[in-house]
Amino acid sequence: MDNKNISFIILVLATTLFGYGQTNNHLRGKKGINDNLDTLDIGYTYWWSDSGPFIGLCGENYSLVFLGIVRDINSPMKDTTLLYTSQEGIIEITETIKARRLQKENYNSHKYFSSDCFYNSDVNGGDTVMVFCYEYEGSYSIPGPKSIMKIDGFDDPTVRSIRKYIQMGENPITLKEDMDLWKSKGLENKLKQIIECREETHDHE
Repeated sequence: MDNKNISFIILVLATTLFGYGQTNNHLRGKKGINDNLDTLDIGYTYWWSDSGPFIGLCGENYSLVFLGIVRDINSPMKDTTLLYTSQEGIIEITETIKARRLQKENYNSHKYFSSDCFYNSDVNGGDTVMVFCYEYEGSYSIPGPKSIMKIDGFDDPTVRSIRKYIQMGENPITLKEDMDLWKSKGLENKLKQIIECREETHDHE
């Protein structure tokens, strides 16, 4: 075999090995970003008309409710391809109050929550929050900034009220005695609506 052929074979082998290494590096990079088992990345159902702890005509059931601390919030991003203003944030999950297994997704003791729904949420890094997620097409979803509620510590009266609500099967009638509490949060009318709906439904059963 002459020197030209040897040089060509060496060149081909070097190019192949380099390409293989680049491909592996690319896959490792993607794995580090997309397969973070500690973080639950939840989609933003920005087109829903309601957000917060009480949504829908008679009250939608929660898929996930947790307490946490806001760890990071990025600057808002104006993207002309999106129909909403995206603002990503990270919340460290400190306690799960409710977690329901869904068809496509399951909360599995994740340590962090990630979403791009933080625009107009009125929370900052270090704030203690209670977060309300729902179900959309078999996955967890968060319908807007009011679903990230700032609280005064993990024993906040709103936390105790939500615990009771969940323990009673998310029956809003059990929250009648907490109306003043939710009025102070600007949610009196929404709570009244789902209470009245539940009472009318119960009367016709």
